[in-house]
Amino acid sequence: MKLKRISPFDPAWLRFIETRPDAMIFHHPFWMKNLEDTYGYKAFVLIVEDNDKTIQAGVPMMQIDSILTGRRWVSLPFSDWCAPLVLNEEALEELTDGLIELSETNGVPGMELRWQYPTRPQINTAQDNVLHLGHFSKQSDAELLAQFNHNIRSFIRNSIERGIQITSGTSKNTLEIYYYLQCLTRRRHGLPVQPWKYFVNLGKNILEKGLGRVFLAHYGDDCVAGIVLLNYQQAITMKYAASGKVDLTNLHPNYVLQWEGIKWGSTNGYTLFDCGRSEVENKGLRRYKNQWGFTEMPLIYSYIKAHPQKMRAKIRFVNKIILHCPMWVCRLTGELLYRHVG
Repeated sequence: MKLKRISPFDPAWLRFIETRPDAMIFHHPFWMKNLEDTYGYKAFVLIVEDNDKTIQAGVPMMQIDSILTGRRWVSLPFSDWCAPLVLNEEALEELTDGLIELSETNGVPGMELRWQYPTRPQINTAQDNVLHLGHFSKQSDAELLAQFNHNIRSFIRNSIERGIQITSGTSKNTLEIYYYLQCLTRRRHGLPVQPWKYFVNLGKNILEKGLGRVFLAHYGDDCVAGIVLLNYQQAITMKYAASGKVDLTNLHPNYVLQWEGIKWGSTNGYTLFDCGRSEVENKGLRRYKNQWGFTEMPLIYSYIKAHPQKMRAKIRFVNKIILHCPMWVCRLTGELLYRHVG
């Protein structure tokens, strides 16, 4: 079986992901369209078919053409992980061999695959991150709470008692409020912020399609924190989290936000809660996520005719600039750099 290249909106791919319980938002064509519309990437899906033209395995891919990081195929940019969808182990082996064979074709660049593939001499791997996944079935609030560390339960209870209130929605106004928090948070950490255009497209391609939701935490007249959740099939993905004024963070609004997100997911029949990746060396973030009862697992990326992008030194240089500059610098660096580091 040879690899075949199709559009993410090909009806065959849509039928395939709709039948796969392990499919998640990053496999959905509207996620890829969101990145195409914002950054100009070229999206496609590489599949393996049987003799009846039925998809046996597939992986979404995007081509990035960058003057800073070169031309490369990534599955997928700005997606913490994107496992190949396969019907069985044989199909996974066929897909892996097909990717290697394709990489030897003239004009095909190196590939970065954000998952662990079967071992091959042509595949390099790296593990700089861990992944946090939680499993929650539809049950009462008390039963859900019981799964968490006692500190988590205490923070949730205290935040609610002190007056933290949660709203959620998908409107442009809700996104604008969240984006302001995102800008504050990214600047505080010395990081470029995603272009506003990205969030406009996120609203159009994801939220308006019923594939995501924004939750905001309020304290009096202030919106103090927010999270963006994406949803598809059985999985909720916590994609972004941001907070506002530093002097209000002792209210622990993010605990209530995550609790409300889990409750919303459980009520609506989602069973997998994806809390994203954490750098191996970031022990504080890992500890926070593990308190929620998430399973921490190695997140291994696979590289064919490619190697991990060594961006940390460059990012640290940008960090120092943003930390000592006005907000517009944080936004401008995001506009200029984001598409190159997907």
